[in-house]
Amino acid sequence: MRPFLRRFRAARRATSAIEFAIMAPVLLALSTGAVGLCLAIRARTDLTQAAAAMSQLIATQSTVTPAQIADFCSGATDEMTPYATSGLQISVASVTNSNGTPAADWSNTSCGNGSAIASPATLAAAVVPNTGDSTIVVQASYVFHNPLSLVLPATFSLSAVAYARPRANTTVAYN
Repeated sequence: MRPFLRRFRAARRATSAIEFAIMAPVLLALSTGAVGLCLAIRARTDLTQAAAAMSQLIATQSTVTPAQIADFCSGATDEMTPYATSGLQISVASVTNSNGTPAADWSNTSCGNGSAIASPATLAAAVVPNTGDSTIVVQASYVFHNPLSLVLPATFSLSAVAYARPRANTTVAYN
């Protein structure tokens, strides 16, 4: 029996295979977690770009209509490609500082059936410090579904806010 144990202890042929079998699940979990995190970060970046694009498109108009906002929403939705856009919601508001107090002029929630911005005047207070200042506030949210949810959660709720000052007039009117 002792010669068998000595031979077993001296054998090193399968050591690498055993070490690989122990480390492979850990490496697989780390790899899928890293890829899933990169996908979530990319989705967050795309969401920020979508909100910024929508605010810039609206800010270049002197007047916007619901049909124009729907077109701008299509452009913002395209920014989210290749991700599914079913979880995208975008809300828009115009805020103007009148007599030292920021107040919402109008809002639109038609893009993805988003909910109204809770307090657009509060969000834009730092952007419109002077009487007569105006800004477009776009608040976007997206539910990201992680295809590699081995380590990270299966869904992430992402959000972004973008501001843009009107270009054509002092404010953007809504019809």
